Amino acid sequence: MFGKKKKDIVAVSTLPLEEFAFLLGKNSTLCGNLQTGGASRIDGNFKGIIVSESDVLIGENGAVEANIFGENVTVAGQVTGNIVARGTLELLASGVLNGDVKAANLVVETGAILRGNIGGLEGLENPELPEGNNTAAE
Repeated sequence: MFGKKKKDIVAVSTLPLEEFAFLLGKNSTLCGNLQTGGASRIDGNFKGIIVSESDVLIGENGAVEANIFGENVTVAGQVTGNIVARGTLELLASGVLNGDVKAANLVVETGAILRGNIGGLEGLENPELPEGNNTAAE
């Protein structure tokens, strides 16, 4: 579970901005549920649930209160909530995660803060979000 080398890991943080299907800027706030098939980047304040079929990046200025479900998840900012990463969860040195983790691969850089439990992915699937309160991005 923790044996992957750094060079084998997809670096979500290096994706150019135009590759993101959803982008929340650093001076923005959004409350609700986000369901997307493309990559998402949060540099502002987000509260709710994030379900992505692709990658999720929480930038250094990002402050998230949400459970996050994604392929590869990178945390450079602050997250309060649980994270399920079907691929790799990468917690960068500037990242703070207060919540439980379920991931196929986990990378925690020196200086990062992780407060929670760590587990595997056995039997997990993305949740179905209720209709009506979702922000969808393709």
